[in-house]
Amino acid sequence: MAYGWLDRPRLELEAQASAAQLANQELDPMRLRRSELELLGERYWPRRHHTLLEARDPGPQVAFLTVANQRFFRGLEALLLSLRAVYPRFSSPLLVAHDGSLGPFAQRRLRQIVPQLAFVQPDTSWASRLARDSANRERIGLLGYLNGHALSLRGYRRVLVLDADLLITGPLDPLWAEGDGFRAVPDCGDRPWAAVSPTTRRPVLNSGVLSLPGPVLNDALELRLRELILHSAEPACPLLDRFADQKVWNLLLADQPLEWMPLNFNCNVKYLVRYLGGCTEGLSVLHFAGPKPWLTWPWAEPQPHDQRPSVVLDHLLWNRHHRQQLMAWRLGLHRQALATAPPLPAGPAVLVPTPQRLAALPAACSRHLVFGDPPPFSGSWPDVPAWPQGWWELLERAAPVQLWAPFAWEPALRELPLPAGVVWRWALIEAPFSPELGQGDDLIAEDGLWAGGFEPWCEPLVRAVARAARRRLEAEGAGPVQSDL
Repeated sequence: MAYGWLDRPRLELEAQASAAQLANQELDPMRLRRSELELLGERYWPRRHHTLLEARDPGPQVAFLTVANQRFFRGLEALLLSLRAVYPRFSSPLLVAHDGSLGPFAQRRLRQIVPQLAFVQPDTSWASRLARDSANRERIGLLGYLNGHALSLRGYRRVLVLDADLLITGPLDPLWAEGDGFRAVPDCGDRPWAAVSPTTRRPVLNSGVLSLPGPVLNDALELRLRELILHSAEPACPLLDRFADQKVWNLLLADQPLEWMPLNFNCNVKYLVRYLGGCTEGLSVLHFAGPKPWLTWPWAEPQPHDQRPSVVLDHLLWNRHHRQQLMAWRLGLHRQALATAPPLPAGPAVLVPTPQRLAALPAACSRHLVFGDPPPFSGSWPDVPAWPQGWWELLERAAPVQLWAPFAWEPALRELPLPAGVVWRWALIEAPFSPELGQGDDLIAEDGLWAGGFEPWCEPLVRAVARAARRRLEAEGAGPVQSDL
């Protein structure tokens, strides 16, 4: 077998042998598991292209829609970064349908990746009777059906629906090429082939990547999808009934013109690991179905319901890909912030932790207020922060003042009004790139063209921010630097 290619003849023989063995048992079809029913039915072998594609900006006539909530924030961030990496001049409208858990702070941060990103919270009052009779439907809930909002978009040549657990690793241009039909990729991963539904008489499609022809999107199709969602608990097909949104999309498109796309445009990570040896060349979309890489270490404390030890995974692939793009993005943004900020004041400098201490500092010293955890702001942090009572007046009287805070807070703090002469300064202290102070600090190369990157962190955070401020001041010739922290 060529590495990176599945051995179809061998796998076909294995499937035929397993199907024959199962058929010989003459079991009651009503008592068979879904995996057994798949074996006894028709099989569809998806194809994969090995062609060099060129990525060209789809432009304003192609709209994109994805769905996310706070749990999917990191996955959405990775999707957007990977999309921008392939399409650096991406200009298409991109909508995020959410359940209200993505607040202003999260939205501002994500718009730093795709400025034209729009967030919409669809009206779901019609879904009050939504069934949650299966583990999949209970886990996904209403959120999974919000991708149906794509059917309400009008005036576009194409509408692309993308799950938020994807990484874009290559051009997607064939998904919006000229044509009148819907486009999808067959659902496979647990097996190298897609099962054919006896109800739709088509291979089961995976709803993680859908290309919808804009001209056929209308109110009737939208209402039909809603009806399918409301009746999704009713048996329709043993190969579809366990799914949530994927079931209704398969039923909705059963009588629509449908073009099957190569596996390159929606490759399940299970398929990648089991049948391609982890080789990703030529793949444009990697689909991390199953347990999500960002819901475990090093991104989050693992929760038992998010861990399924028997499921085929490749969290390392997602981590390698996302960390590289995340690091480049954060460093680039920080560099832009440094370039647009006014020069740091020269001469002696004093760092203090509270604004009440600013007024007593000598006039010959530049004044620096350092922030750390917990954020001292009033209002609703981090979505709508406000200055604590009296702080504005203290800053105004003490100006000029330099305010030092973690760069991760920038999407929140940029909304705060500042007195004249007060300037934000940012310390790039962020997981997972900042080492703990004393555990790798000595390995950070500081002098040279590589200066100005991630700073170490420590507890309390204010000490790490103060250390970063001191280093910046001294690097730019200020000093001596005195710290009252």
